[in-house]
Amino acid sequence: MMNLKLPDLFKVFANQTRIEIATLIVDNCMTASEISERLQTDLSTIYRHLQHMKKLGILNSNFSKGVERFDFSSPRIYRLLEEAIAFISEKKEYRSLDCSEGICRYYLGETGVDVKPDLLLDMRGESCPVPDMQTKVTLSEMEEGKVLLVIVDYPLSGERIPVFVQREGHEFLKKIVDDYGDIKIYIRRK
Repeated sequence: MMNLKLPDLFKVFANQTRIEIATLIVDNCMTASEISERLQTDLSTIYRHLQHMKKLGILNSNFSKGVERFDFSSPRIYRLLEEAIAFISEKKEYRSLDCSEGICRYYLGETGVDVKPDLLLDMRGESCPVPDMQTKVTLSEMEEGKVLLVIVDYPLSGERIPVFVQREGHEFLKKIVDDYGDIKIYIRRK
């Protein structure tokens, strides 16, 4: 039996790299090498984080053809992260902007994009998985057929949002990276 205490659990997620690892593992079981490549972080650092999370019982691993793959030991871990992000979002009062009043022109500039968003969610300055979760919440509150523009500056969110949007059954329309490194993701609510 493991001697995991609540402070130990919260210490694990007080580290951005471990949060990013957990976010990646939600999609599927991954190897340390795959995670290292996606996060562009040293393999030994990633493996050390994975082993620590495994030792605490947060992750499980299994070997297939000599390769160790990591996964959550319980879906409750990801739900814990979701609830924490929901709490932060509530306190920060994230809101999407209604583009019908022309405010989105300031954010869009002259992009030449033929898709006109109905709502805009500016998540610049937030790291993964906050933009992902807030996008999910915003889409759930939108009318079917409306277009959401999400702006992020965190590369991992720029990769993850289009993937989970399609998995959730929404239509990923377009992703544009502008000259400033901002990633603009267009999504139609289905």
